[in-house]
Amino acid sequence: MSPQPAGGRLVPAMDVDPLCIILVKNGSRGDRLLFRYPYSDDVALETKIKNKRPTPYSLITEDNIQSPPDPYTSNISNGKLVGFPDKVLSNLFAVKSELSDSKFELKVNDVRFVGHPLRLNPTSAHIPAQAKRKLSTIILFNIVFALKATINHDVVSCYHDLSKRLGIALRHEEYRCQFLSTEAKIMLAAHDEATQLPEDGQVSPFQLILVRSLLAQHFKQAYDELSGSGIVQLRLNNWIEVSFCLPQKVHRSLATGLPVDCEGLLKGLKSLKPYHTFLLLVERAELLRSLSPDASPALWRLLHVEESHLTPFFTLAADADLTLTQVFMLVGHLVYWGKATIIYPVCSTNLYVLSPHAPTVIDNQLAEAFRDQFPGSSLHIMLADFSLPTSLSDKCHPINSPLQQQEQVQQVLWLLKHGLLQQLHTYVYLSPPISLDTDNLRVGSRDIGGTGTLGSHGTSSPASTSIPTPTVQEPPPLPQEPSSLSSQQQPVYHSDMTPDALHRAVVQLSQPASESDLGSVCSDERSPSPGMTLGNTPEPSVQHQLDAVLSSAEKEMVMKVEAARNPEDLKLFAKLCQYFRGRHHLEEMMYRVNLRRSQLLHLIEKFRPVLITCQHPDDSITLSSHIK
Repeated sequence: MSPQPAGGRLVPAMDVDPLCIILVKNGSRGDRLLFRYPYSDDVALETKIKNKRPTPYSLITEDNIQSPPDPYTSNISNGKLVGFPDKVLSNLFAVKSELSDSKFELKVNDVRFVGHPLRLNPTSAHIPAQAKRKLSTIILFNIVFALKATINHDVVSCYHDLSKRLGIALRHEEYRCQFLSTEAKIMLAAHDEATQLPEDGQVSPFQLILVRSLLAQHFKQAYDELSGSGIVQLRLNNWIEVSFCLPQKVHRSLATGLPVDCEGLLKGLKSLKPYHTFLLLVERAELLRSLSPDASPALWRLLHVEESHLTPFFTLAADADLTLTQVFMLVGHLVYWGKATIIYPVCSTNLYVLSPHAPTVIDNQLAEAFRDQFPGSSLHIMLADFSLPTSLSDKCHPINSPLQQQEQVQQVLWLLKHGLLQQLHTYVYLSPPISLDTDNLRVGSRDIGGTGTLGSHGTSSPASTSIPTPTVQEPPPLPQEPSSLSSQQQPVYHSDMTPDALHRAVVQLSQPASESDLGSVCSDERSPSPGMTLGNTPEPSVQHQLDAVLSSAEKEMVMKVEAARNPEDLKLFAKLCQYFRGRHHLEEMMYRVNLRRSQLLHLIEKFRPVLITCQHPDDSITLSSHIK
């Protein structure tokens, strides 16, 4: 995707564009540069004029070897490679056979060359039967990309991968139908024809090659797409499809065009959770048309699920008849190719705030695009509404008509697609006070469920809003654990859960729930079960869970809270206290422990004297957190 304007001006693209693409071959007749793009006619004509003799009897004098060398000059001019004659490049890139099928990297002045030389005519065991009839005279060929020497190493690795892909596809076509040999003859004939033209009609041989050679047109297409969108999609010889994505150019902040740390962004794909979902950055119909005929049927089924931005992954997997692992892999591909982004399912409790990288100037292209998409609406008014954290239930006022509420939801989705909003999640920290006053720790029943710190934003249930769009479903109930389960026997959850582990978890989620799991929200004054006392001594299993997670001082402070006298509240707190370290937000707790939002918020309010909440984005799936 192209960079978006920031501050009313276009932000320059990342310096990852190639300077030149070069094809070199080494055969029985020596090495030769077959094609390079882009080429410069001016340099060739300048060389001819410089070497032109005033008279047929004059001599071309060489430079004085005793004179001081010329000052350092760059080999890059206007984003193109200059200063390297064809013969020099062919000598550099037509490597020996011992270096074939390995990475080739060479730095000369301020230019770095990267390629992957491949050898033809290997042992007869690797040659198809149809190719044995006529072996090629080409021994080795190399597709080289010229890059700026200051480019990052991960970008160099990506260009090496593209060179290898193109080389393998070209070698396959050579074995199948001698495609490379045929195109090489066309290129060599164009070189010979260009040298025989009169001086007043000189034409670059690469210009002739570009008109006559299909392979040269493929290389030009690859160069143009790399310099444009960063995504290469070509069909070599109208037979083999070669697809490539330059993530350093595709992934950038949609609001500013600033480069994004792709390594951190791709690592975030490993932290996908079943309660996440994806938001398409392109139109669904356009994406479906761009898929190749042999695309995965699983991807087709996933993309045909309507309103996927409202449905978590575990529900998408069931709707598309896929496993959770397959959904993670397919969504990872969409994110890598810049077609989708990871979000939490859109619902009324989601809390959004203006992105710190959002452009707020009046004259910018995003404002014009917003007016075109939503006539009569202003982007800056929408951004002003989210200058402070605002939930969808607050944004979509009940007095608005259903059509107006639907349009407001679509506007929020548009802002999310363009990186102008980011979602805030609530994190909980266990922070007991140094000195504890028992009277101040008593929480009355009238305070429970009121509009406290958490109730101001994002605490209303999805059913309490009048948004006409579907809301996110609660996580499926988990089998209830026995109360005697010790902390050592409980499953330990990690942020980097493998897809296999997540798949096993979703299988457990499909089990039927018990009536206790589906019960209503706990009342503030729950009656104790028969045989239970309201004493301050917890059950042995709860005691063991608290000892495994809390220090003695923390446990002492927790036990002095009035809510700890209720065995049910204390049992639930012991189950959740491992998530009260600020590393898990409420939505993750709801999924892992199988709680409703209202239950979780009531418990936090009951233990408010020892708990602190804060709100910030989830950095693992937030694009703005990876901006360099």
